[in-house]
Amino acid sequence: MKTFALWFASFFIRNHTRTTDPEIRARYGILEGWVSIVGNTLLFGIKLAIGLAVHSTALVADAVHTLADSATSAVVIVGFKMSQKPSDREHPFGHGRIEPVATLIISILLFVAGFELLKHSVHSILTPSVAHASYGAIAIIGLTVIAKELMARFSFVLGDLINSDTLKADALHHRSDVLATLLVMVALIASRFGYTQVDGIMGIGVSLVIFASAWSIATDAVNPLIGEAPSKEFLRQIEKACRSITDVMGVHDIVVHNYGENRIVSLHIEVSHRLSALAIHEIAEDVEEVVGRITGGMVVVHMDPINRAHPNYSEVLESVQNLVSEEPRVLTFHDLRLVGTNLSRGTLLFDITLADEAADEDPEIITQEIASRLAVIYPNLELLIKVSPRYSYNP
Repeated sequence: MKTFALWFASFFIRNHTRTTDPEIRARYGILEGWVSIVGNTLLFGIKLAIGLAVHSTALVADAVHTLADSATSAVVIVGFKMSQKPSDREHPFGHGRIEPVATLIISILLFVAGFELLKHSVHSILTPSVAHASYGAIAIIGLTVIAKELMARFSFVLGDLINSDTLKADALHHRSDVLATLLVMVALIASRFGYTQVDGIMGIGVSLVIFASAWSIATDAVNPLIGEAPSKEFLRQIEKACRSITDVMGVHDIVVHNYGENRIVSLHIEVSHRLSALAIHEIAEDVEEVVGRITGGMVVVHMDPINRAHPNYSEVLESVQNLVSEEPRVLTFHDLRLVGTNLSRGTLLFDITLADEAADEDPEIITQEIASRLAVIYPNLELLIKVSPRYSYNP
């Protein structure tokens, strides 16, 4: 299907292989929307004609569900077109998040369709009508199932090509129609043997399938809107890119904000305190360039000068490592700094990353407990321990 999808796209999209290009990406979304609208409209006509002819409530309802797919595909088209609008004064980060909004609208339309179908199905059980569908008509309906499954796979492939949850949501909508029509076929076959209420029962089954699809789609849409975490693989790519730059001693506090395809990344880089301000600035620019190639967005780098040449640095580092390894509530630490010439007077500073298990605990209590244990070892040092925000990534 992927080969066919790319071949088909080549007729409508110039430079169709550049799937990461925002403009090409939008064209893929619009293409999927129009293919869905045309296909769903044809299938709606076929199902509705057969449903009315054989007096099948489930099939008529399934036809309406198919037509509703056209409405959601129209939302896909509008969503992709609006998401490509350039940034303006009111929306300085662009309109990329309109795409998940479109996905959320699709899920709402599905919930409405499922509720209407549920009402009609209950009515059909209470007042059943006899559906008389020939095996030829059932075979035609079976062909619509095949056509709808091909549409679903086509949408899934395009969704994977451009990494679009909206297209995957539309594909799930198609897939729910496949399951719904299969249940309708069961109802029509059962009706030929006198089981008239099966039609309504299958209609309820179809509505439950629609509800499940709507819930799954809504969940996928809401996550990017409220700010979902980037994948660990994506964060590791950023970390690897940072460490590829000469003189970078460490990286931490990576934060990623997504606005559709527009990303804003901030991170902290550890460098030697002996470097000049000019050298540190050049390292920051190098990091911004390499990370920008991966993320395709704006990168902001904060530089942390670290004095690892301090005569007591190795000793203190080992002490903190041992303490953290014995503390299950702490995952890791970073940005360890010693201020002062020796351990008789000065300041010890570092940040810690808490484990998920410590999410409900007071971070201040945890830092106080760690500080009290360190104070036994280094009674003359002022201890400043901070907890990294949960939304930041620390290797």
